[in-house]
Amino acid sequence: MGNIKKTSSRADDKNTGVDEGLVAELQRFANERAVEYDTIAQNIWEHPEIAFQEKRSSALYRERLASQGFIVTELPELENSFMAEKSIRGGAGEATHEAASMAAGLPVIGFMGEYDALPGMSQACATERRPRQEGAPGHACGHNLLGAGSLVAAEALVQLLERRGVAARVRYYGCPAEESLGRIPMVKVGRFSDASAILTWHPADVNTPHRYVTSANLAAVFAFKGRASHAGMAPYAGRSALDAAQLFNLSMEFMREHLEPGVMLHYVVSDGGQRPNIVPESAATFLYIRAPSAAMVRAVMARLTKAARGACLMTETSFTVEIKHGKCDYRPNETIQDALLEAMKALPLPQPSTEEKDFAKKLQTTVAKEDRPATLLPIGAPATLLKAPIHAEVGDFGSGKRIGGSLDTGDVSYVAPVGQMNSATWPLGVGAHTWQSCAASGSTWAFKAMRWAGMTMALAGFRLAAEPALLAKAQAEFKAGAVPYRSTMDI
Repeated sequence: MGNIKKTSSRADDKNTGVDEGLVAELQRFANERAVEYDTIAQNIWEHPEIAFQEKRSSALYRERLASQGFIVTELPELENSFMAEKSIRGGAGEATHEAASMAAGLPVIGFMGEYDALPGMSQACATERRPRQEGAPGHACGHNLLGAGSLVAAEALVQLLERRGVAARVRYYGCPAEESLGRIPMVKVGRFSDASAILTWHPADVNTPHRYVTSANLAAVFAFKGRASHAGMAPYAGRSALDAAQLFNLSMEFMREHLEPGVMLHYVVSDGGQRPNIVPESAATFLYIRAPSAAMVRAVMARLTKAARGACLMTETSFTVEIKHGKCDYRPNETIQDALLEAMKALPLPQPSTEEKDFAKKLQTTVAKEDRPATLLPIGAPATLLKAPIHAEVGDFGSGKRIGGSLDTGDVSYVAPVGQMNSATWPLGVGAHTWQSCAASGSTWAFKAMRWAGMTMALAGFRLAAEPALLAKAQAEFKAGAVPYRSTMDI
């Protein structure tokens, strides 16, 4: 069962009861390899690759994991995705390379890593807006940290299992294109379905379990087809696709009042025709639906499809729909979230240097004072935290809250028990997808917080592997709230 102590189940109990020896082992492990992990995060930050182009980043992780004894399998369903696994059969030092079938019956503890960057977000590690390369991508969502932190977790968990003689399978999922299609193809073919528990994290400006839920979403293009004609000489001979698109867009404006609370529609006219003197033969609206659940997204999409048909009837045009991508809402497993919180409290937070504090303070001030609470209030974190540049404690925010953003972690949470946490890699008040978050993601402070997140997940993962009752509780919770998985893209 491993040499551990019983851990308190109370989320507000500061004395977690986690074996101090485990904590010391994790700190030793991560500190001894700090340069290695920081170099990986820095390397990926300096060579950002956008969704579907992460060939270099994916290869870096695959080579690293293979060198540590993981069996690495590239996955055909999504370019640059992979799965790496190492089985610990029990008994100190008995790491083996058997096929998965020989490890049947062992708990599978998975960690998810991402590594795609955002287009046009290039930024130096500086406290003023200064692209490293104008127009180039940048890690403004901190995925250079996310993948490396999960790597810390996977490798550290292997060592804990080996030293404590606990049998389990440790798995690292290489998950590309999170900012676009995401890991939905991996979910659909069952890559996550046999996992006993999955842990992940995200860079942020606070340290907290990710108890808040996310919105399900769907991105789609409604393309309208008409008939061109000379707008001055024979407008009556044309059928305007733009008229159809505008009527469709107007229908969305009127529909907003009659949608359920929490549903959001955002759209742009992505094709409005070529010239004013030509009746537009083609036009298109690119839209996002966000809603509290995947089922609600599908219901709204059905109504929008009816609206498009109506617009086409009025204008004697036709339409087609192209689904770009879509994500389910995140369903946090509270048992795993509690285990993460206890691990967060057990592991001492990293301490920023004077230079790191100064950097964070200067970067924080580049965000307008009135805008800084926007990162905190939606998840129930108090705005009073903004008195400091760095979140220097462990919070427990988000219970009962839902944010408008979406994560492909949501799809995974429909098929396996998933826990997630945030680590304060960015100054308080700095949000994702900004030049400030990109600058911070290349800083030495961010690397410290990244390693702390990895150690935290490893500690929670060890408990799940070593305590059958805890893992059974997480799985029972998952089964009790299970909803059949169906991607929001499957309309």
